[in-house]
Amino acid sequence: MNSPKVVSDPVALVPGVTHLDYAGYACLKLRNVHGTALVSLHGGQLLSWVPAGQRDVFWLSPQAKPAPAAIRGGVPVCWPWFGKQGLPQGAMQHGPVRNVTWNVVASEVTVNGGLLLSLELDRTAPGGDAVDTYAKHLEVRLDIALGPELRMSLQTHNRGTAPFALTQALHTYFAVGEVEQVQLQGVEGLRYDSRVDGTRGNLQVGAFKLQNLCDNTYAQASQQSEHHYQLIDPSWQRQISLTTQGSQSTVVWNPGAEGAAAMADVPDAAWKDFLCVEAANAGADVVVLAPGAQHHLQQTLSCQAWPTA
Repeated sequence: MNSPKVVSDPVALVPGVTHLDYAGYACLKLRNVHGTALVSLHGGQLLSWVPAGQRDVFWLSPQAKPAPAAIRGGVPVCWPWFGKQGLPQGAMQHGPVRNVTWNVVASEVTVNGGLLLSLELDRTAPGGDAVDTYAKHLEVRLDIALGPELRMSLQTHNRGTAPFALTQALHTYFAVGEVEQVQLQGVEGLRYDSRVDGTRGNLQVGAFKLQNLCDNTYAQASQQSEHHYQLIDPSWQRQISLTTQGSQSTVVWNPGAEGAAAMADVPDAAWKDFLCVEAANAGADVVVLAPGAQHHLQQTLSCQAWPTA
């Protein structure tokens, strides 16, 4: 990493939150007894989470494009649409906010020595006009909480007078030891659509294991408020637990060898090093926000040794 950049703060940062530079991107480092996290203000993107005494939970490309391009890895924020769902040709993949600066609006020390960082989109920054083109009357806020668990909450408020059809995702790149050995539990028995072969309503039999490239959108069969998933990684002997709220769809993505070779910001062999498991509102899971309504998309992550005792 380069030397820290000096950035003036409209909001004072609490102890444990400091500025630094990562590859030309202005970032904030969170550090407490529970671990560390690195947040890029460009895109409001969580780049790293290292629980105390463990390795990083997220994959971040070593071949990233220079600033101000979107950053490959960590947890990109896809908003106010996922992919190009419902958008005309030429719309930016996964929405424009990955390329816009976010501002710190709050930082707090919470219970048990936790840290909370709150960000809001800076619509006056370069690229902010692209947000207003599609979502002028939507407000968006991202809360990142570093405690015994890591929690992310993406909050959208419709301040306009017309309904808005919202799709979105927390596009999490989980670092793994060998992607073809990991299992994703919690999707058993769910139906999914595959963007790889265009099939719809496929039944997931057993836990998910990567066979080749995949781009699956799983639809939850129940309308429960929470859904639970476990990513089992035998190579690194760890289990990552994921709980989602405000989401009735989960996207599982890996580009495979052929896809990685076609991506300028992913090393050819790096597809083996990550699996994306994304808390989402995608596919049929469209959130129609009435005027004045709010929606929270949230994920909570924890990491444990595997096999468990």
